[in-house]
Amino acid sequence: MPFQERFKYANDLVASDMTLNPDKRIVNEIFSETIKWFQEPSKQSDPDLISKLKNAQSVLPSIFETIYGIKEKSIIEKLPREERQRIFDDSKEAWCKHHPEFRRISEIIEKFESNDLLIEFCKRSPPFFIREKAIEIYKKCLSFKVKLKQSKVDNLGYSYTPSPLSINNKLVRLFTEDYASWGRKVSGIWNEVYSLKDEFSSLYAYEDWKWTVKHSAVLKEKADKIQKLQEDVLSLLHAGMEMLLKHDEAITSEYASNAFEMSYYEREKEIERMYDGEYESDEEYCYVYTLECELCVFYVGIAANARERFDQHVRGAFSDEAHLFKSKFIQKYHNQVKQNIIFEGLRRECKKFEKAYIAEQNPLGNMTIGGEG
Repeated sequence: MPFQERFKYANDLVASDMTLNPDKRIVNEIFSETIKWFQEPSKQSDPDLISKLKNAQSVLPSIFETIYGIKEKSIIEKLPREERQRIFDDSKEAWCKHHPEFRRISEIIEKFESNDLLIEFCKRSPPFFIREKAIEIYKKCLSFKVKLKQSKVDNLGYSYTPSPLSINNKLVRLFTEDYASWGRKVSGIWNEVYSLKDEFSSLYAYEDWKWTVKHSAVLKEKADKIQKLQEDVLSLLHAGMEMLLKHDEAITSEYASNAFEMSYYEREKEIERMYDGEYESDEEYCYVYTLECELCVFYVGIAANARERFDQHVRGAFSDEAHLFKSKFIQKYHNQVKQNIIFEGLRRECKKFEKAYIAEQNPLGNMTIGGEG
């Protein structure tokens, strides 16, 4: 609470006989120590200061608040770490109530923990769904005969050596250079976000935040800066996806027109389909799930691992499946999209249920009559 209110609150505590909880006891102790400081003979520039402080009509001298701050810091620093962290967290809740600009900062930080795109961004740089799409495009550039080391794939975009097995070296070089340039920007802004989140939660920043919230102009400037940072992150993510889609279209078109053999990517998909066809038994235990937004159920599917499949839908909606109808719902309502399990059993039972459900409900995002598994 504001200092004047806190002082009145502490005066009331000192005058009472109530049993104090830990928070009230700390406040009481800080004020008691501050008043003792002023009662020392060497500090009594105003002998009537204490009696004046007890008068609700008196104006607190700035030196009192300064000494209070020093005593507060000294007493809190002696507390166990867990207690200091609790005080910091409680302080942030109080600052949100009394300082709208701090509340704005808190809400921005919360978005980094709740927005799907921002969550993926915070996990790694570049985000997984963009990195995987970039690797997919890179593999489309190459013949399946090429020998790629995993390190070469992981470092995609930082350097490109022309390959005789590339579909078009000029196109590939443009792609890798654009991706590398985008990746450097992402890396820089990722470090800024990491530092921001650390600053908001770590004890070392407590005193800095206490100072900041006391200076409204500084607090607003900081809130504006943090909001712009988040906007820049989202803008950069969307720019990255657009960049990948542009190169994917160009490279896919080039391959379709001029390729004489299967690409590295197509070969991997073929092997994956062979593997899935062999091991996806009708006796496997599975789940039928729906994808829903506030408007309707827009997709029905079957998966042995429903949660993993949901994550694939979300990643795909912003990368290689962006053109699909179901992806349009995810893109528009991704914060509200939910997955619900509506049936479970053996895969053959799930296939029957899915087919009947699609026939009855006709969800807009399903491209077939269902039952394929």
